[in-house]
Amino acid sequence: MKKWISLLLCVCMTLALTSAMAMGYETDESLAGEFTWWTYFDQAPFLKDEFNKKYPNVTVHLEVFGGEDYQTKIMSTLPSGQGVPDLFDLEEGYVYKFIESPLLENLESLGVRAFTSDYYPWALAMATDKQGNIKGVCDNVSPVAFWYLRDAMAEWLGTSDDAEITAKLSDWDAILELSKDITARSNGEVHLLSNMSDLVKVEGYSLTPFVRDGVFSVEPGWVDLLDTMRSFWDAGVLADLGGWSGEWATAWNDGTLLIRVMPSWDFFTNWDQNSGNVGVAAPFKGSYEGGTYRAVYANSEKKDLCLKFIEFLTTVPYQAENLAVNNQMPANMKVLEAMGPDYSNEKFGGQNILQTYDKVCQSILDIVPDIYTRDCQNLFGKHANQGIKDGLANDQIIKNFQDEVRDKYPELKGL
Repeated sequence: MKKWISLLLCVCMTLALTSAMAMGYETDESLAGEFTWWTYFDQAPFLKDEFNKKYPNVTVHLEVFGGEDYQTKIMSTLPSGQGVPDLFDLEEGYVYKFIESPLLENLESLGVRAFTSDYYPWALAMATDKQGNIKGVCDNVSPVAFWYLRDAMAEWLGTSDDAEITAKLSDWDAILELSKDITARSNGEVHLLSNMSDLVKVEGYSLTPFVRDGVFSVEPGWVDLLDTMRSFWDAGVLADLGGWSGEWATAWNDGTLLIRVMPSWDFFTNWDQNSGNVGVAAPFKGSYEGGTYRAVYANSEKKDLCLKFIEFLTTVPYQAENLAVNNQMPANMKVLEAMGPDYSNEKFGGQNILQTYDKVCQSILDIVPDIYTRDCQNLFGKHANQGIKDGLANDQIIKNFQDEVRDKYPELKGL
């Protein structure tokens, strides 16, 4: 019986993916030419190869650079005007350093709205300048979810169903009570959450950013979050493992840390050990972490080819293939519709992870970030974590946070 069920799941998944991919790619040999593309993203060759299946007569000169060197290279190359690529990638952590530059083409003028109309609004907002113009386009999104192991959740929460888990984790009060129960029943060997930073990841994009239009302020919701973080720490229910550390990953893969608060991309699951045993549940607030945006050099002579490339990466067939091969969540909402309600992912125990992530994506506010948004969130999280551990009052934690923001960004008002 188990073999038949497993075979049925594989057949359903294969049919769903085949149906989505059957919509394209129709080869177009009429488009010809070449352009350069710079990136830091190691999956870029996959996109290049898929693009060439549709446009075999377009040569993409792709260069992949590593780590921080890439950001530095872009920052120094763009103003010089020498050897600038036609197309280049920007990461969510620093895209805002570039977005207002006139050296980035206003993609609105190239008609990009025509093929991003089905995108999640917040995904477009991430690469929108102050005038409301789109300056970059992504091919996937990174919504934050509760990652869990099905057998561990069944043991400690009584269910492995993502909808039921979401219902049990309906707010911080409910999560705190469950955390206390699990910690007590396991004699401190099993924890629901890892650290206080998890709370910031869930809440971060549901609260007003610290900086709006060059003015710094701390809305009451951030202070409330401080109180909530303190309640978890004082209760002694956190594993207190550094996020993305080896110990953190090991504890989750072994089932002693029940939830990883993690975006949809993942480098920490031991799939040899847990394939088919993984689930993702929607948190009660929507947020994201990470993202890769493709921008066009304003002085490029290959804008027409770059636009075709960007148009291709927004399509349902490509994003469905990217999901199937690379487990990248689509930015185009129509992919969920194309895959259908019967879509299932074998690695995730047959779960329709598209439906789960769509719930998260639909709840993320389309806040237009700026150069301060993510960094101030990170600084707040740092001072909140350390201050609570050191026994500091909220006022002192906020002051320490503000002092660092002032030192780093003296141009801000309100400090």
